[in-house]
Amino acid sequence: MSYKSSRQHTVQSEIRFSGIGLHTGVDCLAVVRPASANAGLVFRRVDVTDENNVIPAKPNNVMHASHGTTISNENGCSVSTIEHLLAALALCGVDNAIVDVTGPEIPIFDGSAAHFVCAIRKAGTRAQDDDRQPIVVDQPLKVVDGERWVEVKPSDDRIIDIEIDFGDCLIGRQSLTIDLDDPLIVEKLSSARTFCRLNEVEALRGVGLILGGSLSNSLVVDGDRLLNEEPLRDEAEFVLHKALDLIGDLYLLGAPLVGHIRAVRPGHDLNTRLAQAVSRENRAMAQPIAQEPVRATA
Repeated sequence: MSYKSSRQHTVQSEIRFSGIGLHTGVDCLAVVRPASANAGLVFRRVDVTDENNVIPAKPNNVMHASHGTTISNENGCSVSTIEHLLAALALCGVDNAIVDVTGPEIPIFDGSAAHFVCAIRKAGTRAQDDDRQPIVVDQPLKVVDGERWVEVKPSDDRIIDIEIDFGDCLIGRQSLTIDLDDPLIVEKLSSARTFCRLNEVEALRGVGLILGGSLSNSLVVDGDRLLNEEPLRDEAEFVLHKALDLIGDLYLLGAPLVGHIRAVRPGHDLNTRLAQAVSRENRAMAQPIAQEPVRATA
């Protein structure tokens, strides 16, 4: 759905997602519910009952951004691995939703956003009375980490130029230009799976990550070999997934971002830092929707 659609949208009906979490290995349930206009995107940890369990999806609520995005509220109540669901909501044009979560993170499914996009489409979305107000970039913003960087510049279009470089293995160096208002790109983006190199697996598990990871929910590369039985879904699947992560992380802004994005070796750390920079420098536009008390709608 184009950002130029004049009305805000929410999901038509409740959507339930149940499955294992990539990093914790814990069974999790996420229920996406319709929300009123101007509510934005809000997570609720319904299994947490002794403290504030409401976690607005905002850049300043990012708690961790290493191999996934975790947000938390002022009490430390958190939810992890939100990026694929946020990307699906962005690609489907959902402005307002309440996501009730039982467990510490969002289910990983096959490591892509395809399951989320399919379910949202099946449930449908509905227009609301208030106008959608995209975030229009009026000055260049850039975040850098050595040779890695992500920037956004003013533009009337929503374009992503993205490049990744894993020259020591099958992934190699890939680059891609994506027009986010091309409806055909949604299928490519949503079906692209997360990935890692085999030599990273032991180290990641040693620090408590990817405990639920397997060949059924991620691509694993060992040198010049892909260990998965299922072949790549697209020759550019690796860079497409990095673009998907970028879209999800930037949707923490709560509205479509209008500008030309360039990303070289991006990751959740840089993606969320750019979202925070946009929020700081364009605060009036970066938070176009006034927050109301959190409530679901029928």
